[in-house]
Amino acid sequence: MLYHDPEKTQRIAHSLGLQKGLIGVVNAFASKQYKGSNKLVIAHEMLHTVGASDKYTPGSGLPIYPNGYAKPELVPRYPQNKTEIMGGRRPITQNKAVMPTGLKRVIIGPETAKEINWLSE
Repeated sequence: MLYHDPEKTQRIAHSLGLQKGLIGVVNAFASKQYKGSNKLVIAHEMLHTVGASDKYTPGSGLPIYPNGYAKPELVPRYPQNKTEIMGGRRPITQNKAVMPTGLKRVIIGPETAKEINWLSE
């Protein structure tokens, strides 16, 4: 964990988790306001260490349909009411997604569950 003062730093470096070596580096904001989103980043990076892959587009940060969505079968598709942990953000529209404020509305989707051996194929 590398904590940063949110009053001095608006953007922090990308966090990462590596399966080889079972190591993760989480850049987080040192503020109670970010407690929930910090937990999400910690869980996301920890899952990388056990084989989970990202399910979002690196450039935009938007979750990739369908595996980056908590409920890809939802009609209408937007807004999603939960976040797939490796999708990182909750899709609100096709072009907008928001970071959840904590883990209460975050799920591990079927594809992620397979990658970390929680589900058999």
